[in-house]
Amino acid sequence: MNDNVMRVPARSLKEQFSRGSEAWKEQSDPIFRFWTEGDWWGFPFFSLSASRYFGDRKTLCLYWPVGTVVITGPKVLDFYAEFCAHRATCLKVDGKDIAELKLLLDGNCTEQDQADSLNSSKGT
Repeated sequence: MNDNVMRVPARSLKEQFSRGSEAWKEQSDPIFRFWTEGDWWGFPFFSLSASRYFGDRKTLCLYWPVGTVVITGPKVLDFYAEFCAHRATCLKVDGKDIAELKLLLDGNCTEQDQADSLNSSKGT
């Protein structure tokens, strides 16, 4: 057998037999991008340290080494499900489904800052 032959990976059953849309292409983006305070940020998915959803506050915290992304709104849990499946790779506040998105940088963030952010999302 020739060692210089490149092998093409086999297509999954979904790829072989399902009908996709011509309007978009489904793929997993290795970068999670989000808009906050007038800037676009991007973090690699693989560097996510942890995540936590606070159901009573409809708040999601995504913990990266550089900081914590705090997301609030009535559709945060739906976003979280898509995020975990690597289908939601870009996020921006729309004021309806996603009400607020904050980036708390670790160098500038204390535990009190995180608690304040969570409390503000609860309305207290």
